Amino acid sequence: MKKLSIILLALALALVFTVPAMAIHIGDKDSPEGSLGITGNYRIDGESVDIDGNKADYMDDDFDLSIVMERGPVKGYVSLELSDRTFVGDAGGSPGGGDDAKIPAVDNYYIEWTAMDNLKVKMGEWGLGFARSIGTDGAGASNIQVTYMMDALDITGTLSKEVEGWSGTDDDNDTLMIKVDGKQAGPFTTASVVSFTQMNDLSGTENSYIGLDLALPLGPVDLAFEYGGNGGDLDGEFFALFVDLAFIQNFGVTVNYFLSSDDYTPYEGADWSPTAIFGDNINEELIDMSALWLEFTYDVNDKLRIGAQALVLAENDNGDEYGTEIGAGLTYKLADNVTYKAAFSSYAEGDGVHSEDVDYDELFHTLSFKF
Repeated sequence: MKKLSIILLALALALVFTVPAMAIHIGDKDSPEGSLGITGNYRIDGESVDIDGNKADYMDDDFDLSIVMERGPVKGYVSLELSDRTFVGDAGGSPGGGDDAKIPAVDNYYIEWTAMDNLKVKMGEWGLGFARSIGTDGAGASNIQVTYMMDALDITGTLSKEVEGWSGTDDDNDTLMIKVDGKQAGPFTTASVVSFTQMNDLSGTENSYIGLDLALPLGPVDLAFEYGGNGGDLDGEFFALFVDLAFIQNFGVTVNYFLSSDDYTPYEGADWSPTAIFGDNINEELIDMSALWLEFTYDVNDKLRIGAQALVLAENDNGDEYGTEIGAGLTYKLADNVTYKAAFSSYAEGDGVHSEDVDYDELFHTLSFKF
């Protein structure tokens, strides 16, 4: 594992100092030939895990390429995944589950046509996640979308089809999404409302979801609020408050609070990960939960940022405990297009997650190269 880590890191560092920070862009969209833009992101992730003495370590790489083609009122977009490999270390085990991805693969694609100054039509495959993907995970599906743009707001309607067998599931969902984005909402910089109505042709179930996303800057304080409520065959609701403080130069403080009802279940998926271990490996449904997490950051200089984080999960109405997580890390900018991140997190699990307490310790590191 160590030899492999050194080899991969050396190759990535070689790219840092030999390839300039740039994206490929050719032509102009208003010219007869149109324009072509290509951007890429190569990332190496490493993780060492200790779960009550059971150790595992692994590394994986991801190489994503985005291609945008524009000519007049028509825009085409394709996102390609060219590499997604997992390398198991000396300790064995891998949260990634091995190297079984079909590469190359098309992640997302669409064609967008600006029919008029205030009307856009979009067709293709992309995710429909709303706001921070707390209640909606944004899983990819085949979509047809129409957006009508006005001075005060944009109204978007989307018909979505998720076929049976999608992502290894038995879903066969038809979804109608209607979203309103306010552009002149007084002091609010974000004011969005969304409605999902979904029918599963296989099970005959019908689910619905209503979401609200607001953002309000108040001097050195940035406030944001998100709400999600279920209907149909799903129940429950959640509230989330996000507060970013910047009172002292180079220092950042984030205070966030989350609360869900005792019957809450995410409308579709749960991509939201407030912290490294709890978000990625433990949380699945956020049922009957109240959580407070704090994050402190300090910009040492233009290249280096250090930080610490704490997540405290309150005992629920049934007396179940969800535990506490603490972590610390750094982000270092090696070049304009290259970033290295390292972090350590420790999570003491409560009895509300499993039948007995389990302790998690994880070391993460990521090298990201963009062009």
